[in-house]
Amino acid sequence: MISDGLRLGIAFALLVGSQGISKGYCRGEECAQAFQRTKDYESLQPSPTERYCQVLQTYLHCMNETFRFCHGDLRYHSSELVMRRHWSDFHCHRFQLPKNSTNRCHFLPATSHRTTKLCALFGDPHLLRFDRVFETCTEEGARPLVDNRYFLVQVTNSNVRGEALTTAVSKVTILIRKHNCTSTLRYEAASDEQSLPISFVDGTTAQKVDGDRNSVEVLWQEPNYVEIALHHVHASIHVRRQGPYLAVAIRAPKNVLETGTTESNELCWSGCRKASRISLPNALSDPNLFSSCYARKLHVPLKLAVDRCNDVGVTDEFFDACVFDLMLTGDDYLVSLASSTQSDVRRMSHHPFAGRISLPEAPNGPTFSGCLASSYSRQKTDVFISLIAAVISFFLM
Repeated sequence: MISDGLRLGIAFALLVGSQGISKGYCRGEECAQAFQRTKDYESLQPSPTERYCQVLQTYLHCMNETFRFCHGDLRYHSSELVMRRHWSDFHCHRFQLPKNSTNRCHFLPATSHRTTKLCALFGDPHLLRFDRVFETCTEEGARPLVDNRYFLVQVTNSNVRGEALTTAVSKVTILIRKHNCTSTLRYEAASDEQSLPISFVDGTTAQKVDGDRNSVEVLWQEPNYVEIALHHVHASIHVRRQGPYLAVAIRAPKNVLETGTTESNELCWSGCRKASRISLPNALSDPNLFSSCYARKLHVPLKLAVDRCNDVGVTDEFFDACVFDLMLTGDDYLVSLASSTQSDVRRMSHHPFAGRISLPEAPNGPTFSGCLASSYSRQKTDVFISLIAAVISFFLM
């Protein structure tokens, strides 16, 4: 026999899944996954309370919306029946909210820093994933950093210098999804604008609830730094700009981040595509070979890049990223961006850095794959031809 808690779990999942999922089919399976995460987050139990009844009312509204796609779905009808019984048994009509304000805003409870995740993208570009893995990649185009029930952060990487495999973040788009605590809000920052916007695209800077509390707001920190604070879910999105380059960092509770329908395409979870990844230990162990392989010009000698990055105090993987970017672009804006991004990560994270200020070593010596035919292969062919010519000249002497 199914317990009341499990019945609530299956039903409330349909409520959660109704946020941001296509309305062209019955949404039971996706909602079941999202429900379990939300149920754990709010520690919600079946009871004759106002909060539980608010959830029931929203759930039943969601079920009505998807009804026409679920005629033959027995799980759908069973779940709806259970929840309508709960509505009746708990006398939820006492708490029924008017149609023009279906739910009140409830800020999610604060969580321990141990369950908070952090992700950052900056430079040429470098990615610090939620699992603390650090990657460098050459992807172009738009991809989501994170995508969940509460917000979406999408970045666009573009070739900003006209050189092969040289990309950087050129646009950041943030979508705050409609919720009991906020309407839909959109924030956009682009590298071709003179400064970071200090408001959402509709001109507002905050969403108020209960008269005086801000559930979401744009916080202008300094001319090149803006924070989007999502107070209702204890999350924040940090956007920085240095010259034509953008960087973004995200801090949010794990349970908030896991309310999406899939994590397979989100950079912060799955990382860069394998074919686009660059090994920094390999590149920094032999910059000349790397440059030849990928037809990338070295603008600054390795030692000068190391000295400059030591001067600004970056460490560990941020030190590697700083050296790589300066060496291959000669652009000091990227040095500043590496420094400010590591400062953001230090401030928001409770994971200490080792403090390494020396270059990493490639474990088996530098090796490269996927070299451009017009550069690395041509260089090897030229060397071979030169050797043959030298041998012929020797015998003709």
